[in-house]
Amino acid sequence: MSSKQSSDLFNEGLKLVSYCPVCETRYNPMEARMLGQEGETHLLHVKCRKCQNSILAVVLVNEVGASSVGLLTDLSYEDVMQFRSNKNVSVDDVIDVHKQLEEGDWTHMVGRRRAERVKRVAQKQKKKTQ
Repeated sequence: MSSKQSSDLFNEGLKLVSYCPVCETRYNPMEARMLGQEGETHLLHVKCRKCQNSILAVVLVNEVGASSVGLLTDLSYEDVMQFRSNKNVSVDDVIDVHKQLEEGDWTHMVGRRRAERVKRVAQKQKKKTQ
């Protein structure tokens, strides 16, 4: 596959993640920041200018076409880059987080605003499926 074809397919993959899943605002896919690439797979970070939410997206581009999957996150590009260099999460780390969540009000850990935003997004998605 030529580099022009590869570039065109990558741009098509970017179009797949060109709207905010929270406020549904379209944004310029060229504002996506590359976090990493392995072969035909690209990991991107995109931040919405309107609501300031971000998504992490995996975009697969090959000669057949492009596909992507995105994950809503509150991590900034810099946060993701910092976490990439940290050690792996252990089973004990996961158990500790579960204990902390079971023992109290988790909103103080993530912030009340983020918790309310998560609830609004969940309600919106529920309404769409009804």
